[in-house]
Amino acid sequence: MRIIITTFDGHRNLLEANKYTMDRRGVNLPVTVLGFKPPDFDLGSWEFVSMGEYVSPKSFSDDIRPFFDSFEDEYFILGNDDTVLTNKFNFEFLSEILETVKDMPDFGRIWLTGGVHSGEIIRDFGSYSIKEIPQTANYRLSLQYSLWKTSYFKRYLWPGLSPWDWELRENAKGDGAAILALSGAFVFSIGHIMKKGIFQKNWYKSIYGDGELSPEEKQVCEEIFKKHGYTNY
Repeated sequence: MRIIITTFDGHRNLLEANKYTMDRRGVNLPVTVLGFKPPDFDLGSWEFVSMGEYVSPKSFSDDIRPFFDSFEDEYFILGNDDTVLTNKFNFEFLSEILETVKDMPDFGRIWLTGGVHSGEIIRDFGSYSIKEIPQTANYRLSLQYSLWKTSYFKRYLWPGLSPWDWELRENAKGDGAAILALSGAFVFSIGHIMKKGIFQKNWYKSIYGDGELSPEEKQVCEEIFKKHGYTNY
């Protein structure tokens, strides 16, 4: 299972904090970063693929298309660049999710984070479950940490879309695909570092209120930000 993270020049060095927290939590899945200028730090085992010269977020879908045109894995995890992993990565739950979706021919996407979602429980594990959200739900094409079926992702890889345009489309409503969500557990829990160029006040805390970086981890990340010239945290 591969994690694919998209980034752009302004965020490319935030990835060092992202990688630090993922390494701390033993996330040993292969990671491919789709960006423009290479980051100014050692990516280690992470792969970097340049999409050329950065122009605008409005060309998001056009920028990533060449990579996905030749991407043939059946499933992948789409990740976010401006996040830190605040909690243990739940490999066991990820395996249970994969066992569930591989038997669903209409599977499209599943959130790997927590949150509150309405929907029908399709697999109950007792203290946690997997739900299918309604065909009329918003954000069926959310770009938040999710497991995607590649063919479904490519189905909506239309030209001329920014990330926000991608998520706000209503085209996926009523398309018959199974869009799933987690209840009572998560695979990823994340802190959101930056929004519109401004550091979030509680960037080191889970946006779901279920965890946060240790003081040591927070300090290391702040040193990373400082090293790369991010000074408004």
